[in-house]
Amino acid sequence: MFTRILLAFDGSAPCATALRHSADLARLAGAELHLLGIVVTSGYMATAEGVGGVDVWGMERAKLQPALDAAIAEIAAQGITAIATVREGEPAAEINAYACTIKADLIVLGHTRKGMFARWLEGSVGTRLLAKLPCSLLIATDPA
Repeated sequence: MFTRILLAFDGSAPCATALRHSADLARLAGAELHLLGIVVTSGYMATAEGVGGVDVWGMERAKLQPALDAAIAEIAAQGITAIATVREGEPAAEINAYACTIKADLIVLGHTRKGMFARWLEGSVGTRLLAKLPCSLLIATDPA
């Protein structure tokens, strides 16, 4: 079934749903669960970093790391092998590259309900992933 599952992790509410689903699948399959946190260095985040003297990327990493650590502890308590990694870059490209590196069988994303303007401005990670997907993709969502 699956030997390596990759969860794109950002600590959001949709990601919590994806974490539950990916942990359940990892437990059932006896798979490794890889959590990938990404410090976004493209688009509006690059603009924010370049505008002022504030370390926006450092602040993002400082917010992401404790959430990743808590998720890893929760997963490890369930007896699941879990590995956390933080990378910097454009999310879809980083998820794709990391999935290829670990030879992932499945990528799991949490579904974010964005408005039309936000989708136009930021785009959809899932849509961009589909262009060069190295494995299956699961979009996890809570029923609304």
